[in-house]
Amino acid sequence: MMDTPIAALFLSRLFLNPRSRQVMAEMAHPYEMHRTLMHAFAEAPDYTKRRARDEFGVLFRADVDDLRGTVKVYVQSRIEPNWSFLNGLDDYLSGGPEMQGYEHKDIMPALRKIQSGQVLSFRLRANPTKRIPSHDDAIKGKRVAVAREDEQIDWLIRKGEPAGDDVPGGFVLLMKKVEDVNGQVRLVPQVKVCPEGRKTGRKRDGVRGQATTHLSVLFHGLLRATDTNAFLETLVRGIGAGKAFGFGLLSVAPVITSGSEGPA
Repeated sequence: MMDTPIAALFLSRLFLNPRSRQVMAEMAHPYEMHRTLMHAFAEAPDYTKRRARDEFGVLFRADVDDLRGTVKVYVQSRIEPNWSFLNGLDDYLSGGPEMQGYEHKDIMPALRKIQSGQVLSFRLRANPTKRIPSHDDAIKGKRVAVAREDEQIDWLIRKGEPAGDDVPGGFVLLMKKVEDVNGQVRLVPQVKVCPEGRKTGRKRDGVRGQATTHLSVLFHGLLRATDTNAFLETLVRGIGAGKAFGFGLLSVAPVITSGSEGPA
């Protein structure tokens, strides 16, 4: 668990120009977007280039808004960002000089109101993986993508279960009753899985680069908080691997439901 309570958690929303060459390049190579976003935290105390994302708890997700013709980037961080540098990037932000291309607020007061048993809608772009044990070392075996939809849902279900410090858990997927053609009733998770394919890119390390491949899956649906403290930690830490590539940010909002069944 976290050593000290998080006093604040900032959520930023950036409106980017989808026709910008830089934005198009960063959408194709999310690690480059990560490098751009980290400039918002360059003046933070105790800044170190190597561990900055972990130190500041930076998570992000880039969503295309076809209705408005923009790219919305959501950025979560434990320290307050300074996005003013984006004004100096040519054609990067959406809109004209009269439109503010970014905004942020402290969402911790709202998150602290979440109660055990509360139903929330959620959205998560994740990189589901599992470890294949090796004969030499089962702990450090090869990590591979989880490709089947049913296994991806099972992967997300496990993320809600407490599994030590690295996986706080604190939630379950909301279930609903479904009757098949034979009249058998079963419970299924209220989650939609949208496969987005494999995302290839390159992670730069100084003058050298490392090729990367991540399986991208977008989950959205309903969940129920079961342990508010653990769930808050899950929200702060994010879910799964590849966080520097735009994965792991869990967005939630309260909903009112009726006629839904909890987990069996």
